[in-house]
Amino acid sequence: MWHLELITGLVILISSCRYLLLKTWPDFAESTEAANQQVLTSLQPLDYLVVSFLPGVTEELLFRGALLPLFGMDWKSVLLAATIFGVLHLGNGRKYSFAIWATFVGFVYGYATIVSSSLVVPMASHALNNLAGGLLWRHTSKPAK
Repeated sequence: MWHLELITGLVILISSCRYLLLKTWPDFAESTEAANQQVLTSLQPLDYLVVSFLPGVTEELLFRGALLPLFGMDWKSVLLAATIFGVLHLGNGRKYSFAIWATFVGFVYGYATIVSSSLVVPMASHALNNLAGGLLWRHTSKPAK
């Protein structure tokens, strides 16, 4: 049961931090908008589930399921895997601010992996955060003219 509480806490923490950054860091907001337009613009409502859960599962399998145990299950390894995760989120309109954000999120998911001894916790949190962010963007973005 505490895994569900941890997942809920992670979703609240990460979604809240993301919201605050979107409102206070223009470069992050611009990078996020570029990424969302690139990926989400042409999606139908049910497509958001696939776009949310596929990266949530596969990225966590790679970064927290493969790289983290390879590097070691300690905070230094969490930071290394998170930094790689962040750097790989650069490009396609996403700037250094997005990479910093992804590094932070990767660190939180890595720490959650160690604390919970489970990949399900970061997978579910990642997917639910992707879904929340995508749906929020869909309902608040202005239609292209």
